[in-house]
Amino acid sequence: MKNVFRFLTLVGMTLAMASCVQDLNTTPIDKNSATGFNQDALFTKIYATLGTTGQTGAAGAGDIDDIDEGWSGLFRVTWVLNGFPTEDGWWIWNDVGVAEMRDMSWDGENALIKCLYFRCMIDAKYCNHFLEYADQSDDKGKQQCAEVRFIRALNYWYLLDMFKFVPYMAKESVDPENYPDFYSRTQMFNWLETELKDLTVALPDKRLNKYRVDKTAAYLLLARLYLNAEVYTGTARWEDAKTYADLAISHGTANGYKLHSGEKTAKDGTRFSAYQQLFMGDNDINGAQDEAVLLIYQDGKYCRSYGGAQYAIAATRDGGMVPWGVSANWKCFRSSPELIYKFVEKEAAAKTKFNEYEMPVQVKDDRAIFCSKVKGNTNNWSLSGNKAADFYASWACPKFTAVYSSVDSIKKSINSDSEWPDTDIPLIRLAEAYMTKAEAMYRLGDAGGAMKVINDNIRERAHAAKLTSLSDQVLCDEWLREFWGEGRRRIDLIRFNRFAGSVADGSGYTWEGRPGVTKEFRNWYPVPSDDKRTNPNFLKQVVNNSENPYAAEGGDGYTYAK
Repeated sequence: MKNVFRFLTLVGMTLAMASCVQDLNTTPIDKNSATGFNQDALFTKIYATLGTTGQTGAAGAGDIDDIDEGWSGLFRVTWVLNGFPTEDGWWIWNDVGVAEMRDMSWDGENALIKCLYFRCMIDAKYCNHFLEYADQSDDKGKQQCAEVRFIRALNYWYLLDMFKFVPYMAKESVDPENYPDFYSRTQMFNWLETELKDLTVALPDKRLNKYRVDKTAAYLLLARLYLNAEVYTGTARWEDAKTYADLAISHGTANGYKLHSGEKTAKDGTRFSAYQQLFMGDNDINGAQDEAVLLIYQDGKYCRSYGGAQYAIAATRDGGMVPWGVSANWKCFRSSPELIYKFVEKEAAAKTKFNEYEMPVQVKDDRAIFCSKVKGNTNNWSLSGNKAADFYASWACPKFTAVYSSVDSIKKSINSDSEWPDTDIPLIRLAEAYMTKAEAMYRLGDAGGAMKVINDNIRERAHAAKLTSLSDQVLCDEWLREFWGEGRRRIDLIRFNRFAGSVADGSGYTWEGRPGVTKEFRNWYPVPSDDKRTNPNFLKQVVNNSENPYAAEGGDGYTYAK
């Protein structure tokens, strides 16, 4: 396999799991020497991989060679691959690989696909290294290992979801050449199912602090696995999806998790809804942390990354918008008109002119955190779409902000740094369990019960009108309304047969950038050509597999130069 990993030095970004992050500990790791292994430092590094990209902060010593470090953050690159080819939004800049993402023409040379592939691989490698050398003689060591196994499982779930064949390494080294095997989706599904079920026992009932995982996380990732089981294996598992969504809700509720509720109003009259507070600068202390089943640490002073909250905030702002707590504004990512029309009727949208705090009230849905007009800003947003270079061709989508919900005025920032945000990333939220339960009930024939789950929990929190009927289209749209801008849209579109292939093309479901005709293999991404060429297991296990319908087409439907 291509040697893309830096593994000589690990920076233990001491997340101060009970308080603030302030110390950077550099520890050399020699995989052949137990004396070079610092268990606590590597444990912290593994959690840090969720929100950082390298060894020195925002940039300069990335975990992965030969790629743009800023694009390699787990949150950013999963958001890119799950959002750019959908109606979730439009990236304005023509960075390497972006155009192919927007118009669904990527191949195995795409730089963004490589970012995701190698990010998950290096993170899994860190986990394997930890599990091989960790001291499990006491409860602390056993719990650390269980948490590391969960993070490894999360990375393998992303690989399962994104690729047709998954590079899998169970240990530090599988063979003398250190080449991973390639599992089919069914094989990886089965491994993850077993691993996560074991973790529902091995993980603690309650997390030690808000940045660590517990059994609720395992229940919810299992529910996600089962919800998409038909995509991965060809066999639906709706009953299991409902069972584990219920377990995530009941176990989570018993251990402090809950849907965040309760709005706040600043002295200047700005309303911060409960939904908005999930994505604000103080979402680790304003109550929103109780909804986050997996919260990624970010801090303007001690934990900086171009692949985390900075990306989500700066990309969606121009300098004339309502204050957002920090100065960075890239104005390179906006909504698509199709996303807006999930909240506002097309005819009414052209007349709807409000900023992101006014919009939810006017639209009567707290999740409509969009901006179409700012007082005093000469720029006018439209809904024309199809203008890759125009930030104003559809409404701004400033869902994430560095503003604290405790401020008297949004003009008064109390962020710890003037450029870098404190906003944590709720990578997995309890709201997903309610939506998963509802969809599973709907698939099992209980549309009324599914509607009640959504109305009583998801839509009530959003102050949105109750659903009066449920269909595939309504349910697919509701997933978008709740989770837009959080890096999962492609996953849901595929499950509803609305992403790629003849069924998707025939559904009439479209958005800017989508080609008129798509092929089924667009439902997954190609294993990077570099790995196809250099890993002999790909040829043996994938290309030469007589049962693989894509054996003659690069192994996964994408050709490459051998």
